Amino acid sequence: MFASMKRKVRSFFSGKWAGKVRTLLPLFAGLLLCGFALAAAGRRVATVEKEILRQANPVEVVVASVPIPAGETFSTRNLAKKAIPSSGTGQRNVPASDFELLVGGRAKTAIDPGEAVLWTDVEEPFDTDVFSRNVLPGRRAMTLAVDATSSFAGLVHPGDRVDLLVERSGAKSADWVRDLPVIAVDRDHNRLAHPSDKEETATVTLMVRPGEGSRIARSPGKV
Repeated sequence: MFASMKRKVRSFFSGKWAGKVRTLLPLFAGLLLCGFALAAAGRRVATVEKEILRQANPVEVVVASVPIPAGETFSTRNLAKKAIPSSGTGQRNVPASDFELLVGGRAKTAIDPGEAVLWTDVEEPFDTDVFSRNVLPGRRAMTLAVDATSSFAGLVHPGDRVDLLVERSGAKSADWVRDLPVIAVDRDHNRLAHPSDKEETATVTLMVRPGEGSRIARSPGKV
């Protein structure tokens, strides 16, 4: 009799646990799927955040610091530098490195405070006043003779930036002088207007630091 009762009790509990397992199995499966979904969503969020940070990489451009009416001359009093996301910039934006080149030009249209100044907002021809305005304090203007190859068939213009490879005469090594602003090509120092775009360029004038100028001038080889 006791043996029969024990068998019934074991049968009762085994059936009860089997029922619980069948009930909880879908729940466990749902939790597992939810975990996979959360992991996938986390990877997706990380990818999106990385893309947002890439697009939001700040770039400094020139903006209006005060309202600039059409026809007003650009100056340090009405211009400023501002960092904006790189995704919001284009070729028409004036980079902060060209701030000084813009000074002296005239606004073609009205520009609101904080609005980016575009090259298309500048009246043409662009009056740069005297050439010396392009040479920043502490810098020097250095003119080099060039040919069709070193001037890229006349495609180098004022406002471009170039790297120079200075070859040493009688030596196998060469030095790079990098990121030099071009402030004149032959007699043209106008950042915006390139009326001739001639294929043959005789000289290019660069803005250099004294140390950079000395390195270039001391080289007896080719530039």
